Amino acid sequence: MSRGKTEWERELPVRLLANSPELLVRMTATGIGIGASTEAVARPYLQRGELVRVLPEWSFPTVTGWAVFPGRRLMPAKTRVFLDMLEGAFADV
Repeated sequence: MSRGKTEWERELPVRLLANSPELLVRMTATGIGIGASTEAVARPYLQRGELVRVLPEWSFPTVTGWAVFPGRRLMPAKTRVFLDMLEGAFADV
């Protein structure tokens, strides 16, 4: 995590692990404890008041997502639509 030029890195005790960001946010919203999530996943819960952001001045490092496919030639229309949807969904994140 970082706050301006200050960085903090520690191994924290974990009570629950999941590979689904949506599941982790839902569990956190039920009161299981403090969770870490992206703004995109947590936003609806924050807007409804089901979650409250703690440490708002701190943020996680950004990550780059990659879509890997054989090539642009003869790309199926479904693939192009999916990639366009992903690009639009994460444009403001």
